[in-house]
Amino acid sequence: MPFVPVAKVSDIPPGSALLVEMKERDIALYYLDGQVYATTDLCPHQGASLSGGTLNGEKIVCPWHQWCFNVKDGSSPMNPRLKIKTYEVKQEGDQVFVMVPDSE
Repeated sequence: MPFVPVAKVSDIPPGSALLVEMKERDIALYYLDGQVYATTDLCPHQGASLSGGTLNGEKIVCPWHQWCFNVKDGSSPMNPRLKIKTYEVKQEGDQVFVMVPDSE
């Protein structure tokens, strides 16, 4: 599983999300307190784009039905059994790399 360059830190608006469209999957990037986090962009409820939602602290709120998930670990405060995929992130200067599995 290689780290793949996906964006620049300066491309991610603080307090919101950036959609990264990849061949196999779409990823949402979040910039919080000097750290970048990455999750799947799809809400498990009905497939809405999480990057189009509202970032409220560490939680991304889905724009369709307000489901929310912690961007650091993917957990949902609404349902402890529900979780979204998170990805390991590495920053080198302004460049953001995400570890993307070959298949999921």
